[in-house]
Amino acid sequence: MLLSAVLWGPWLAALILALLPVPEARTAVAPASSLKSSETRSLLKGVAIALASGLLALQALLWKTMDVAVGGFQLAEFQAWLPGLGLNYSLAVDGLALPLLGLNALLTWIVVLSSDRTQVRPKLFYVLVFLIHGGIAGALLSQNLLLFLLFYELELIPVYLAIAVFGGPKRDLAAMKFLVYTAISGLILLGALVALGWVAGGTVPEFEFGAVQSAQIPLNVQLALAIALLIGFGIKTPLVPLHAWLPDTYVEASAPIAILLGGILAKLGSYGLFRFILQLLPQAWQVLSPYLAVWGAGCVLYGAIAAIAQKTSSGWWPTVPLGTWATFCWRGRRPPPWRSPAALSRWLATG
Repeated sequence: MLLSAVLWGPWLAALILALLPVPEARTAVAPASSLKSSETRSLLKGVAIALASGLLALQALLWKTMDVAVGGFQLAEFQAWLPGLGLNYSLAVDGLALPLLGLNALLTWIVVLSSDRTQVRPKLFYVLVFLIHGGIAGALLSQNLLLFLLFYELELIPVYLAIAVFGGPKRDLAAMKFLVYTAISGLILLGALVALGWVAGGTVPEFEFGAVQSAQIPLNVQLALAIALLIGFGIKTPLVPLHAWLPDTYVEASAPIAILLGGILAKLGSYGLFRFILQLLPQAWQVLSPYLAVWGAGCVLYGAIAAIAQKTSSGWWPTVPLGTWATFCWRGRRPPPWRSPAALSRWLATG
């Protein structure tokens, strides 16, 4: 039940804030005589901080409960949901998802704590922040391919609204560009993951991670699926030249939302590369890994060169560490023991 608490806690927090019987403040600065408006903002921020602190405490409990000396997935929860479609409520956590879950909770807490007391529409802002948190947590905990995709898509809605409502002068264009690119990413991933489930299950599709991982999939099929997944997750990461949505989105997003975008949201793309290509399609990864490493190094160089011409760092700083995820796999499926932890640590450090 601990993973369910981690998953549904932010959704509950968003619901609590949405139902608070306080009026929404639609202007950045209230009149000097409006003490009630100031008190409302303080109340909303206080409740949001308390809820974010509770989610952070849940993460501390999860870290304490996990046995870090044991590899593989732990604390698994399973409940049949729509078995006819292969969609089940299947959760688990391992050493890859655990630090990202902690980073997600920490960044949410920082965003809430550092939010401006003159924030326009603070209730909506805090609700969207917790919904983003919940969508990311669901994607990281999902052990069912379709459940992962469901949460992967759900978090797009609050992110789009956060950019469109709280962004800069060109926020509408940036929000639409983000939505279109990530929707394309979702469609590609839907096709690839459904195909993967059918290939792994044979006559009956199989979408449970463990069953797919143990399936024997021919190399040519693995390569086709890996390329589709690489494009889908490459848009989210993003990888050059699939990054056209990134500059406008990061520049136009408000500072708190940019923190979530660069700190954790973009990591869902590279998380998908680790989780679904490296772990489910290992032979394809072994073939593609040298090319991925070169591609990643090219992304680093491109980001560094582009950064020279920028007046602000917000549009390009996330592109600099793009090659980290690829460099550790240079020698294929089983890298030296130091390479994978080092790359993952560098990857997490960008949050």
